[in-house]
Amino acid sequence: MSRIETLPKSPFIDKISIVLKPESKQDAHDIYMGLFQSVDDPEVWTNAPKGKGFNLGKRIKLPSVVDHKRWPLLQARYDAKSQQVESIRLEFVPVDLGPQGMGELHSVMMTIMDGGWEYVAKHGHVSRIDVTVDLPGVRMDGFQFLPKSPSTTMRWTLNGVLQNVAFGKTKGNQTLIYNRKTKRLSKKQGWDGQSVVRIERRLVNVAIKLHELPSLSNPFADMQLTENMPAAPSDVDDGLWTMFCDSVKVRGLKDALALLKKERRTKFRKYLAAHPVPWWQPDDIWKGWEPMLLSLKIATVKWPG
Repeated sequence: MSRIETLPKSPFIDKISIVLKPESKQDAHDIYMGLFQSVDDPEVWTNAPKGKGFNLGKRIKLPSVVDHKRWPLLQARYDAKSQQVESIRLEFVPVDLGPQGMGELHSVMMTIMDGGWEYVAKHGHVSRIDVTVDLPGVRMDGFQFLPKSPSTTMRWTLNGVLQNVAFGKTKGNQTLIYNRKTKRLSKKQGWDGQSVVRIERRLVNVAIKLHELPSLSNPFADMQLTENMPAAPSDVDDGLWTMFCDSVKVRGLKDALALLKKERRTKFRKYLAAHPVPWWQPDDIWKGWEPMLLSLKIATVKWPG
């Protein structure tokens, strides 16, 4: 068994957006009062973009998060006349905060609303979530992603070598697959170590509350990663298969398949699906979802007093 096959792979949340609407007029007033008694503290808050539909934008300065770009963003829509908060939007990268940062965020939320993060978890709706898994030792040229249905595809290459792909529309659910090392180096950021492929599922309009995240369906369940590229099928001419493989290199697998007649396209898809890479096990990966949520306490409504 190869090292890639034995490496542990656990999912994490690369970004999350939460929209919170107070449950009652009393809550809306209490949150308004708590917010405006708190936001003038420069040790905790700094100005940030308000965003469309909001009239307050702040970043929350967490002591354990050194990079200010990673501070959680809070945007609020309120009515000053009635002194009520109508909506709060929170956006941050949970994997950057970690358990300590989440604890600090809970403490800040306690100054705004009764229960702090418990209130957010109980009443906040997830408007976007990026569920991600990193695959150490995997290279972009070591597999093919076999989409189940037609979708928008974007491809970026470096010196003719595929580095990034994205499936799905930018305003809808997307699958992004890219080489983290190449991305970091392209931004002149350091990287020490082996190649790591990141697979990201960006989900919008998830229609669940934050505390329901443990029951989120596995977004990787139907994702097929196949060998790149297996030997020709026994009943297919080697020359034809070579032409198809060349087409895949130039156009990507989805577009190369789209050029084939329906019968041959179906046959080739079935053949590729029968050659999955052994290290991609979505069910095993998803076993780490609930333990990760529990570690962060991001979905819990029972914080210690």
